[in-house]
Amino acid sequence: MKIFNDREKFEIKESIFTFESLIADAPPEISSILKGKNVIILPSHGYEDVYYTGTLDTLDYLNENKISAEVYATDDEYKELGLHAADIWLGTFIIKNFVIPIFCSVVSAYIYDKIKAKKNDKISLTFIVEKKDGKTVSIEYNGKIENFNEVLNAVKGFSNED
Repeated sequence: MKIFNDREKFEIKESIFTFESLIADAPPEISSILKGKNVIILPSHGYEDVYYTGTLDTLDYLNENKISAEVYATDDEYKELGLHAADIWLGTFIIKNFVIPIFCSVVSAYIYDKIKAKKNDKISLTFIVEKKDGKTVSIEYNGKIENFNEVLNAVKGFSNED
């Protein structure tokens, strides 16, 4: 009997989150730090206020590579969830349309060069992409790293949509 299901999940669907709604709904101390950001890292794994271990490393890497990013929490509210498995848990990112190409390159470099992902590693993440018309699409992936380029190609496809 197998306890865990090893099936890969790759799902693209409409999303209700937008930069505008996140900033408008945030407390003033959070909304002020989110204004002008191109990527926001959102709470993960079904929690409203918990982030995966390593989120701050990911945030630093994005900012060091000229992507204006921030976490959707104040320093006092920030909490991490440690998942102890061999999987790579990156979290949920909302991305503005015009930074998609560079974001995909930076995230790929982070996963392969910084984290040192290997062929049989599993990765779990969600990208919420803001299209040119302001609507958003969620791209959720949970599967083997060797298929991750398909996810990046799907995300890049939204940078050219009208």
